[in-house]
Amino acid sequence: MKMRSLLSLSIAGLLSAPVYATTVTGKVTDTAGQPVAGAEVKIEGSRRVAYTDVNGVYRFDDVKQPHIHLHVYSSNYIHGDNDLGDVNADQNVDFVLQPASVENIVVTANALQSSVLESVTPVTVISADKLRKIEAPTLGETLKNAPGVHSTYFGPVSSSPVIRGNDGPRVKIVQNGLDVSDVSRVGPDHNVASTLSSATQVEVLRGPATLQYGSGAIGGVVNVVDKRIPQYQIDGVEGEAETSYSTVNNGSYTRADVTGGSGNIVWHVDGFYRDTDNADIPGYASVEPDDDEPYGELESSAMETRNVVAGLSYVAEEGYFGFAVEQLDNEYGVPGHSHEHEEEQDEDETEEEHEEHAEEGVLLDVDMTRYQAAGEWHSPLEGLTNLKFAAAYTDYEHAEIEDGEPGTVFTNESSDIRLSAYHEEVNGWHGVFGLQFNHSDYNAVGEEAFTPANTTSSYALYIVEQKNVGDVTFELGGRLERTTLDADASEVELEILHEEDEEHEEEEHEGEEHEEHAVAFNFPDYDFTSLSLSAGANWEYQEGHSVAVTLSRSERAPSQQELFSAGQHLATQSYEVGLVFDMDEEGHIEENLRSVNEEVSTNLDITFRKFTGSWGYSASFFYNQADDYIFQSSTGLFALSEDEHEEDHDELEEEHSDEEGTPIYYFQQADADIWGFEAETYVDLTDTLRLTVFGDYIRAEIEDDNLPRTPPMRFGSELSYVNDGLSAEVGFTWYDDQDDVASFETSTDGYTLVNASVQYEFGSQGIDWVLFARGENLTDEEARVHTSFLKVQAPLPGRNFTMGVRALF
Repeated sequence: MKMRSLLSLSIAGLLSAPVYATTVTGKVTDTAGQPVAGAEVKIEGSRRVAYTDVNGVYRFDDVKQPHIHLHVYSSNYIHGDNDLGDVNADQNVDFVLQPASVENIVVTANALQSSVLESVTPVTVISADKLRKIEAPTLGETLKNAPGVHSTYFGPVSSSPVIRGNDGPRVKIVQNGLDVSDVSRVGPDHNVASTLSSATQVEVLRGPATLQYGSGAIGGVVNVVDKRIPQYQIDGVEGEAETSYSTVNNGSYTRADVTGGSGNIVWHVDGFYRDTDNADIPGYASVEPDDDEPYGELESSAMETRNVVAGLSYVAEEGYFGFAVEQLDNEYGVPGHSHEHEEEQDEDETEEEHEEHAEEGVLLDVDMTRYQAAGEWHSPLEGLTNLKFAAAYTDYEHAEIEDGEPGTVFTNESSDIRLSAYHEEVNGWHGVFGLQFNHSDYNAVGEEAFTPANTTSSYALYIVEQKNVGDVTFELGGRLERTTLDADASEVELEILHEEDEEHEEEEHEGEEHEEHAVAFNFPDYDFTSLSLSAGANWEYQEGHSVAVTLSRSERAPSQQELFSAGQHLATQSYEVGLVFDMDEEGHIEENLRSVNEEVSTNLDITFRKFTGSWGYSASFFYNQADDYIFQSSTGLFALSEDEHEEDHDELEEEHSDEEGTPIYYFQQADADIWGFEAETYVDLTDTLRLTVFGDYIRAEIEDDNLPRTPPMRFGSELSYVNDGLSAEVGFTWYDDQDDVASFETSTDGYTLVNASVQYEFGSQGIDWVLFARGENLTDEEARVHTSFLKVQAPLPGRNFTMGVRALF
């Protein structure tokens, strides 16, 4: 009874403690004294957000926090903040923001969410307005004009980002900070499951100083930010809708997203539908076309995609918690196969059957359901300013369909959980430490299951700390990660097709010999412990000028595809052999497995920025020295398909007179050096005209050879016009020839792409309307992408015009 009375008195005391309700107001102006409208003002450690009106005035009522720290953000100005400390009376706080000549957006993918200009890591943020102008059906094609970013381009239907020559598992694709958990890192034919239809921004972090996302992100991180889990209160309903049409593929695209709320409850719904035919191209798809290959059409490049997302959140001043569900259905063709299938039909088939199969070709049918939760709790414990939680479960499946029948079915069930704690300043240092758990259960069933069923689990601890000393911001980070891979037993069956010397040619089927090799394997568990460290500093050595330097050492565990691949990969038309297999130069696979090492890279990044006045620039120089770098390259050998294995010897003898076989790609490890630069500069010619110039260059060598599929040097420029509701852009991108190629890799000719766009905005009856049109590859140039596995079979689309309308309410 006595204990209960003490508890009651304690609760009553807390409830009766004085709570000060403070009003905070002020005005935000620029250095010329003009009001800054639409600036975002936040109270640190709460969900309170206010926006300045046309006079630059903001206001917070009933602020109960005793300690108030204000932050002001506007994309055209440098971030401003003011720590008022503990207050118990109304406050009037004005801000004077310094204009920036580059768009300055908060980078949510950074552990401490600094702005673009404050970031120690080289970063590019593409805002929602820019995204709407450049959005393509795939993530890789949307981002390919960002400095340092290229595209794997597996036709217009599948494409992933290539950052500084790195792709696959070295480029982490996350959605609101959580792994997208598709199988796009397994092969270039697999599209990234993250969509851009309702994205508010896309963040591209270049280089390995991205420790909160995984040690494997040596190339960089792409974070797609959207509103599926609302984080701030909203009264009423807001949203946008859009519809457009593209001429190059007879493509229609319709999307909508709506957010609404009342009190503490906020909801969000978005979705889109895209339907395209095969893409038009300037000539033949193949570099060496057959007699009956169609002209001006990229066969099997159509797609049909549906996506729906719904989210619900409870938002209070001290934090929020929300949940979202996404359903994605995507069916798209795989270029480079349709014509081949047409040739394989029996002679007595009708022309209609030929056309049906040619159009059908090879398809990928994707079905994905994703569940995601996120929350934030301000000041949960003494010493902690913030506690963040995020989790996602993804059920992904896609089937490779050939001749109308399901072939191989790939599935991936994945969980990603992250808990981050932000602490108060300790001797000037503030930062975040956290835990991350990721589990992936991958399976493939069918003739083209080139990777055995396997599970991958990883556990990680990470920390990022930051301290400001005068004009210098120091940043330190580390990540300790444990990765375990467990694969089912499998059998490797490989029949080599290769040419013998001239004397043997005359005796063995016109110089071709077939050697069959089948070996069964039981894989041990593979365990890797990765330690990654980074240190950097950003020094504003002169007002509006800064230099950022980052030095990092990263360790990366191999991915399941790099380790265990062993078989025909239908979509890429290749036979893949993983790291664990010991294969000699003749294609013989030994019974004993090879040892595998972690990839270790040491990286130096130097970034120069100017961001005030009538012009600005950002230029980054990088050097990456990697030990045991994992790469996939052609061996010069060719494998026969399983269907050919089943033919009898007489049929083989006749068929192989023209058979080239499937090229064998082998994952290997060697020391590598990768260096280069990326740069972008802006010049305001007048109040309405801006000239933008960008370029990048990457050099990638591995011992006495070049790394395969290294992007060529390029240079681009754009002239943009903005005046009232009218805006327009015209520009070009020039790609150099790529002659620095790997063994068994061919050179690629350069090309120049010319693009233009125009849009007009106007308001009517409470709705903002946007009419837009854009043209791509206006000169209808034949362009083949060196980073693509299909460069000799699938060029970029030809001349395209897109027209549409967008409504914002």
